[in-house]
Amino acid sequence: MTIAVFAALTLAIAAFVGYWHMRNGELGELAKQEAELRGDLEQLDTWGKWTIDYVKIDKVVDHLSKNRLDSEARRKLTEQIWQISRSYSLDPLLILAVVAQESHGNPNARGRMKSGKASGALGLMQIKLETAQKMAQHFGLRVNTSEDLLKPEINVTVGTAYLIRLIGKYGSWKDALIAYNLGHSAVDRMLEKGQALPTRYYERVISKYWDLAHLSFL
Repeated sequence: MTIAVFAALTLAIAAFVGYWHMRNGELGELAKQEAELRGDLEQLDTWGKWTIDYVKIDKVVDHLSKNRLDSEARRKLTEQIWQISRSYSLDPLLILAVVAQESHGNPNARGRMKSGKASGALGLMQIKLETAQKMAQHFGLRVNTSEDLLKPEINVTVGTAYLIRLIGKYGSWKDALIAYNLGHSAVDRMLEKGQALPTRYYERVISKYWDLAHLSFL
Protein backbone atom coordinates (compact mmCIF):
# COMPACT_ATOMS: atom_id res chain seq x y z
CA MET A 1 0.00 0.00 0.00
CA THR A 2 1.48 3.31 -1.03
CA ILE A 3 1.83 6.18 1.36
CA ALA A 4 -0.74 8.18 -0.62
CA VAL A 5 -3.33 5.41 -0.48
CA PHE A 6 -2.68 4.88 3.24
CA ALA A 7 -3.06 8.60 3.89
CA ALA A 8 -6.31 8.72 1.92
CA LEU A 9 -7.65 5.70 3.78
CA THR A 10 -6.70 7.23 7.12
CA LEU A 11 -8.48 10.47 6.21
CA ALA A 12 -11.57 8.53 5.12
CA ILE A 13 -11.66 6.58 8.37
CA ALA A 14 -11.19 9.77 10.39
CA ALA A 15 -14.00 11.44 8.48
CA PHE A 16 -16.28 8.45 9.04
CA VAL A 17 -15.49 8.38 12.77
CA GLY A 18 -16.12 12.11 13.00
CA TYR A 19 -19.40 11.75 11.14
CA TRP A 20 -20.43 8.83 13.39
CA HIS A 21 -19.71 10.82 16.54
CA MET A 22 -21.67 13.78 15.15
CA ARG A 23 -24.67 11.60 14.26
CA ASN A 24 -24.46 9.78 17.58
CA GLY A 25 -24.48 13.13 19.37
CA GLU A 26 -27.46 14.30 17.32
CA LEU A 27 -29.37 11.11 18.09
CA GLY A 28 -28.56 11.48 21.77
CA GLU A 29 -29.81 15.07 21.74
CA LEU A 30 -32.99 14.00 19.92
CA ALA A 31 -33.57 11.28 22.52
CA LYS A 32 -33.09 13.83 25.30
CA GLN A 33 -35.52 16.25 23.65
CA GLU A 34 -38.07 13.46 23.17
CA ALA A 35 -37.81 12.49 26.85
CA GLU A 36 -38.26 16.13 27.90
CA LEU A 37 -41.27 16.50 25.58
CA ARG A 38 -42.82 13.31 26.96
CA GLY A 39 -42.33 14.63 30.50
CA ASP A 40 -43.92 17.96 29.56
CA LEU A 41 -46.92 16.21 28.01
CA GLU A 42 -47.37 14.02 31.10
CA GLN A 43 -47.20 17.13 33.31
CA LEU A 44 -49.78 18.89 31.14
CA ASP A 45 -52.01 15.83 31.38
CA THR A 46 -51.68 15.90 35.18
CA TRP A 47 -52.44 19.62 35.33
CA GLY A 48 -55.45 19.07 33.08
CA LYS A 49 -56.78 16.39 35.43
CA TRP A 50 -56.23 18.66 38.43
CA THR A 51 -58.15 21.45 36.70
CA ILE A 52 -61.03 19.12 35.86
CA ASP A 53 -61.09 17.87 39.47
CA TYR A 54 -61.20 21.44 40.78
CA VAL A 55 -64.13 22.31 38.52
CA LYS A 56 -65.97 19.14 39.59
CA ILE A 57 -65.44 19.89 43.28
CA ASP A 58 -66.58 23.50 42.94
CA LYS A 59 -69.71 22.44 41.07
CA VAL A 60 -70.64 19.78 43.62
CA VAL A 61 -69.87 22.04 46.60
CA ASP A 62 -72.15 24.69 45.11
CA HIS A 63 -74.88 22.09 44.63
CA LEU A 64 -74.63 20.65 48.14
CA SER A 65 -74.29 23.95 50.01
CA LYS A 66 -77.51 25.37 48.52
CA ASN A 67 -76.33 28.95 49.09
CA ARG A 68 -75.43 28.25 52.74
CA LEU A 69 -71.85 29.25 51.96
CA ASP A 70 -70.75 32.61 50.63
CA SER A 71 -68.36 32.70 47.66
CA GLU A 72 -65.23 33.00 49.84
CA ALA A 73 -66.20 30.07 52.09
CA ARG A 74 -67.05 27.98 49.04
CA ARG A 75 -63.69 28.79 47.45
CA LYS A 76 -61.80 27.81 50.62
CA LEU A 77 -63.72 24.55 50.89
CA THR A 78 -63.20 23.71 47.23
CA GLU A 79 -59.46 24.37 47.48
CA GLN A 80 -59.15 22.36 50.68
CA ILE A 81 -60.87 19.29 49.22
CA TRP A 82 -58.82 19.67 46.04
CA GLN A 83 -55.56 19.78 48.01
CA ILE A 84 -56.53 16.80 50.18
CA SER A 85 -57.52 14.71 47.17
CA ARG A 86 -54.19 15.47 45.47
CA SER A 87 -52.07 14.86 48.57
CA TYR A 88 -53.65 11.52 49.42
CA SER A 89 -54.72 10.32 45.96
CA LEU A 90 -58.38 10.27 46.99
CA ASP A 91 -61.34 10.71 44.70
CA PRO A 92 -62.73 14.10 45.82
CA LEU A 93 -66.27 13.00 44.97
CA LEU A 94 -66.05 10.22 47.57
CA ILE A 95 -65.26 12.83 50.22
CA LEU A 96 -68.21 14.89 49.03
CA ALA A 97 -70.46 11.80 48.98
CA VAL A 98 -69.75 11.41 52.71
CA VAL A 99 -70.58 15.10 53.17
CA ALA A 100 -73.85 14.58 51.30
CA GLN A 101 -74.76 11.55 53.44
CA GLU A 102 -73.73 13.04 56.77
CA SER A 103 -75.00 16.60 56.60
CA HIS A 104 -76.63 17.11 53.18
CA GLY A 105 -74.05 19.86 52.69
CA ASN A 106 -75.13 21.89 55.73
CA PRO A 107 -71.99 23.31 57.41
CA ASN A 108 -73.97 24.05 60.58
CA ALA A 109 -75.46 20.56 60.96
CA ARG A 110 -75.64 19.21 64.53
CA GLY A 111 -76.20 15.49 64.82
CA ARG A 112 -78.89 13.90 66.94
CA MET A 113 -79.51 10.35 68.07
CA LYS A 114 -82.80 8.54 67.50
CA SER A 115 -83.91 9.66 70.96
CA GLY A 116 -83.52 13.26 69.85
CA LYS A 117 -80.58 13.88 72.16
CA ALA A 118 -77.59 15.69 70.65
CA SER A 119 -74.93 13.23 69.50
CA GLY A 120 -72.07 15.71 69.50
CA ALA A 121 -71.41 15.23 65.78
CA LEU A 122 -70.92 18.54 64.02
CA GLY A 123 -70.57 20.13 60.61
CA LEU A 124 -70.25 18.82 57.09
CA MET A 125 -68.76 15.44 57.96
CA GLN A 126 -70.41 15.17 61.39
CA ILE A 127 -67.23 14.94 63.42
CA LYS A 128 -67.16 14.86 67.21
CA LEU A 129 -64.85 17.25 69.03
CA GLU A 130 -62.70 14.55 70.67
CA THR A 131 -62.07 12.80 67.35
CA ALA A 132 -61.40 16.11 65.61
CA GLN A 133 -58.81 17.17 68.16
CA LYS A 134 -56.89 13.90 67.70
CA MET A 135 -56.94 14.22 63.91
CA ALA A 136 -56.12 17.94 63.87
CA GLN A 137 -52.72 17.32 65.47
CA HIS A 138 -51.52 15.55 62.32
CA PHE A 139 -52.29 18.64 60.20
CA GLY A 140 -51.05 21.32 62.56
CA LEU A 141 -54.61 22.56 63.02
CA ARG A 142 -56.11 23.84 66.23
CA VAL A 143 -59.57 22.63 67.13
CA ASN A 144 -60.35 24.09 70.52
CA THR A 145 -64.13 24.26 70.59
CA SER A 146 -67.15 22.79 68.87
CA GLU A 147 -67.49 26.05 66.95
CA ASP A 148 -64.23 25.33 65.14
CA LEU A 149 -65.89 22.27 63.60
CA LEU A 150 -68.54 24.45 62.03
CA LYS A 151 -65.84 25.96 59.81
CA PRO A 152 -66.21 23.94 56.58
CA GLU A 153 -62.53 23.72 55.62
CA ILE A 154 -61.51 22.54 59.11
CA ASN A 155 -64.35 20.06 59.36
CA VAL A 156 -63.56 18.46 55.99
CA THR A 157 -59.84 18.27 56.78
CA VAL A 158 -60.24 16.44 60.08
CA GLY A 159 -63.14 14.34 58.77
CA THR A 160 -61.10 13.17 55.80
CA ALA A 161 -58.09 12.53 58.04
CA TYR A 162 -60.25 10.26 60.17
CA LEU A 163 -61.56 8.47 57.09
CA ILE A 164 -58.00 7.99 55.75
CA ARG A 165 -56.99 6.46 59.09
CA LEU A 166 -59.91 4.04 58.89
CA ILE A 167 -58.98 3.09 55.31
CA GLY A 168 -55.46 2.33 56.54
CA LYS A 169 -56.83 0.28 59.43
CA TYR A 170 -59.30 -1.84 57.45
CA GLY A 171 -57.71 -1.80 54.02
CA SER A 172 -60.90 -0.97 52.13
CA TRP A 173 -63.27 1.91 51.51
CA LYS A 174 -66.24 -0.29 52.35
CA ASP A 175 -65.19 -1.28 55.86
CA ALA A 176 -63.78 2.21 56.48
CA LEU A 177 -67.10 3.85 55.63
CA ILE A 178 -69.00 1.39 57.83
CA ALA A 179 -66.61 2.16 60.70
CA TYR A 180 -67.01 5.89 60.02
CA ASN A 181 -70.72 5.45 60.63
CA LEU A 182 -70.77 2.89 63.45
CA GLY A 183 -67.45 3.65 65.10
CA HIS A 184 -64.31 1.54 64.76
CA SER A 185 -64.80 -0.15 68.16
CA ALA A 186 -68.20 -1.50 67.10
CA VAL A 187 -66.81 -2.73 63.78
CA ASP A 188 -63.84 -4.38 65.52
CA ARG A 189 -66.19 -6.29 67.84
CA MET A 190 -68.31 -7.47 64.92
CA LEU A 191 -65.29 -8.61 62.95
CA GLU A 192 -63.86 -10.45 65.97
CA LYS A 193 -67.15 -12.33 66.34
CA GLY A 194 -67.27 -13.11 62.63
CA GLN A 195 -70.46 -11.11 62.18
CA ALA A 196 -71.39 -9.61 58.82
CA LEU A 197 -71.07 -5.83 58.76
CA PRO A 198 -74.23 -3.85 57.92
CA THR A 199 -73.83 -2.29 54.49
CA ARG A 200 -76.74 0.16 54.37
CA TYR A 201 -74.62 3.25 55.13
CA TYR A 202 -71.94 2.21 52.64
CA GLU A 203 -74.55 1.66 49.94
CA ARG A 204 -76.08 5.08 50.57
CA VAL A 205 -72.71 6.81 50.31
CA ILE A 206 -71.90 4.98 47.06
CA SER A 207 -75.33 5.88 45.67
CA LYS A 208 -74.66 9.53 46.47
CA TYR A 209 -71.24 9.22 44.87
CA TRP A 210 -72.74 8.16 41.55
CA ASP A 211 -75.34 10.93 41.76
CA LEU A 212 -72.57 13.50 42.31
CA ALA A 213 -70.41 12.00 39.57
CA HIS A 214 -73.30 12.36 37.14
CA LEU A 215 -73.92 15.92 38.34
CA SER A 216 -70.26 16.91 37.94
CA PHE A 217 -70.33 16.00 34.22
CA LEU A 218 -73.56 17.86 33.40
